Formats: sequence, structure tokens, C-alpha cells
Amino acid sequence: MQQHDLVNEIQAYLRTSDHWRRLLAYLQDPDPYNAHVHSYIYTSIHPESMEEILRRYFAKRDWPIDRTINKIRPRPGILALHSIEPRDKVHFDLHWIYQEGVGMRPAHGVERDSNLLLWNGFYMDAFYQGFPFRAVDRQEEDACRRYFTSEHWQQGLEIAARPNVSHMHINVETSLHPEVIGQFSLEALTEKGWEVHYLCPNVYLLDGCYVGKIVFIGKQPEKVYDIGWRFNPDVILEPTKNTWLFQEHIGYDLMTSEQFEEELNQHTYINLTAEEIARTIA
Repeated sequence: MQQHDLVNEIQAYLRTSDHWRRLLAYLQDPDPYNAHVHSYIYTSIHPESMEEILRRYFAKRDWPIDRTINKIRPRPGILALHSIEPRDKVHFDLHWIYQEGVGMRPAHGVERDSNLLLWNGFYMDAFYQGFPFRAVDRQEEDACRRYFTSEHWQQGLEIAARPNVSHMHINVETSLHPEVIGQFSLEALTEKGWEVHYLCPNVYLLDGCYVGKIVFIGKQPEKVYDIGWRFNPDVILEPTKNTWLFQEHIGYDLMTSEQFEEELNQHTYINLTAEEIARTIA
């Protein structure tokens, strides 16, 4: 496919694709800070060009993207622009599978046989109903405070702040409601001098099942990091003793710039000129 054909395909995708229109609808959830979206496409466009297309597109809609967009490798064979947040809209991840000669095209079902997924407040309320969270008394409060002064939590924040860590999960087992964990985590972050724009309750796919997480949309430092949690009725709040997504670290899952570059360099991506990018959203 010639480069002008790639531009035409991207333009058609942004103008007429049902996949893109449904994404725009999801982004306008009435409770955006409690929602998240995954979108999956095929492309051969370089992520730097793709990011510029998205920034210009949403600016043109008067939904500017003010935050940094992270580049991650969620798993081998898939790359993503992570935590794309048009102003006052739901933040979303644009995942892609490389396909030579493709501009932008909806992927076939990738996550749970779907190429577009929304988790919002309604979803999370139903998800939480599946767990008998324990009531909170002095014992539970003391356990929370111990955890948020623990080496596991402090080391997790140290890892999250590293320049090469694009995204990470700090993984715990718990029988507490995530709202309780979120409350104590914010107290701990304030004491550390970190600022958070908001917390977003969410889920992610682990070993074929969805498990819970709390997404921290950081303000200072401007990082996005998560507490991943699995329900365990026998503990209040403790670090997990097992590996989860990746096998390199017990208690943490790291997504680094090195992982991203290694995957990116396996294919020949197309960089678009400023003029070609402008044409995609004309």
C-alpha cells in the first residue's frame, strides 16, 4: 500500500468507522473518572505519528489531551498508547497489533473476543457484588496503615517513579473494599508529597479472568500506576506472594520503555509527515 493510501485509510477510519464512533460514545460516559476503555486496532503507523494524529483529532473536537501519553507493551505482540485522556472524558488505551500496509483498522476480537471494551461505574458496582468484603474496624485500619508504610508499597512507588517505567502494578491480596484501600493510599501519598488527580476503579485480565485494580492518575509525579488486587478472605491487606502478569518480579508488574522498544523494533513502522497527519483529520 502506498503512503497516501495509508493516510486515506486512517481518514476513513476516523470519519466513518463504527468502531471509532463507538469509542467516542464510550468516552462520553457521564462519570468519566470512574470509567476506562480498551480499543484494539491493526496498524503499521509509527506510534509517534499515531499520537500526533490523536492529539490533533481531539483538539479539533475541543477535547484536548493535556497529559502525557504512555507507550507500553501490555504483552508480547501488542503495543499500546496508554492512558489517553481527552479533557473531561474517559481515559482509554489504544492497543494495536502490527499489520504491514494497514493505516488504522479495527482488530478482530482480542480481549474476551472483543476489540472495544468499557468498564464504568455500573460495571464496577456489579463486579464488587461478587465479593464479601469485610467490615472496617480498628484492626483493619491498623493493617492498612501498616501496609502503606511497608517496604512493598514504598518500593513500588520508587519503581513507578523511574523514568523507564511507563506503567506498573503494585499487586496485593485483600478482603477490603477498594474504596477503603483507596482512602488509605491517598493519605499515604499525601504524606509522601505525591499528588493524584483522581483514582479510577477498574479491572484487568489476569490468567483468563478479570481481577480488580485501582488506577492512580498521578499529577505529581505525572505517572499512571495501579494497585492490582485479588480477593483473599484470609488476609486484610498484604503483598501478593506470587508473580501475576509477568514472571520477573514477585509483587509487581512493570511495563518499561525497553520492552516497548524491543517490540517496536521487530517491525517496520511508517512515519507520516506533518502534512499527511493533517490530512488524516481534515
